[in-house]
Amino acid sequence: MVIAAFIYGLYQVLHAASEVSVPVAVALMLTAAMWPLANWLSRHRIHRGIASGICLLLLIILVGGVFTLVGAQIALQWRELGNQSVASFKQALQWLSRSPLHTNKAQLTDLMHKAETAMAGSQGRIASTAAAAGTQIGRFSAGLVMALFATFFFVYEGDKLAEKSAVLIPREHRAKILDAAKRGWVALVAYVRAAVIVAFVDGLGAGIGAAIIGSSRSVAIGALTFILAFVPIVGALTAGVVAVAVVLVTLGFFKALIMLIVFVAVMQIEGHILQPFLLGKAVSIHPLIVLLGIAVGAIISGIVGALLAIPIVAFGVAFIKALNPETPADEVPPNHDDLAAEHA
Repeated sequence: MVIAAFIYGLYQVLHAASEVSVPVAVALMLTAAMWPLANWLSRHRIHRGIASGICLLLLIILVGGVFTLVGAQIALQWRELGNQSVASFKQALQWLSRSPLHTNKAQLTDLMHKAETAMAGSQGRIASTAAAAGTQIGRFSAGLVMALFATFFFVYEGDKLAEKSAVLIPREHRAKILDAAKRGWVALVAYVRAAVIVAFVDGLGAGIGAAIIGSSRSVAIGALTFILAFVPIVGALTAGVVAVAVVLVTLGFFKALIMLIVFVAVMQIEGHILQPFLLGKAVSIHPLIVLLGIAVGAIISGIVGALLAIPIVAFGVAFIKALNPETPADEVPPNHDDLAAEHA
């Protein structure tokens, strides 16, 4: 009951200060992603501060480059995409008029008029939504800057910050809990590294598949798949639906079916080869726990909660395994000090 009350109280505090806690949580995920590279640079006699700056610069270049490339491609082809969407919509209307549903032109015209009337009556709501979106963009920008600064300091002196925070733990339990936390951190780093590799392979496979069938939006499809793949199961499914819809609008039903087959193949490779090979037993999470974790995270904190839920579960599972003396040795993640000794 004490533990449950503490967790509930901690959640209330973090939720109330979400404009700070969310950027810090994102910074921890980014730190886990860049931790192996920073350690590699440090082992090659590059000062930790310089190594942290290099990692942060590479992150900004990579993410900024992806969004710039996608934005440029969409901007250049926006008019063509709009024309193709209109043409596909007209074809759909023609199919409906000839289909066994016996939908006549008067019914379709009436439906279009109702849609136009609904849109015209919603202008005030659309304007207020746009204004709210502008405010959210400002908050997002401030949070992004905070997350980048926090990421730099976490990569630079995360070990020191963790050691200083350890004074909050009772002395008699400090060594054991710190050891479990370090093993949880190793599992989190392994999970995030695997997530990055899986997302890259998913995006590459989707982009190549779209390029092979002749889609001029292959780069955008690949980038969207890469970004959404960080949400396990749900993200890749969403990216697949969007990609198939785009191909259906622009290239027709047959090539959309091929795009669907490509996504199914990519998902099979991810589920049966990449994740078991990259994660292993130490950070393995049952698919049911993944789905429940995403659902709970989405209910609590929306998209951010869905993104952070499984990394938190990965850390928690490894932490509990390390504390449990009955856990088999091959299922306990190594301590990062042991990994450092191996590299040395």
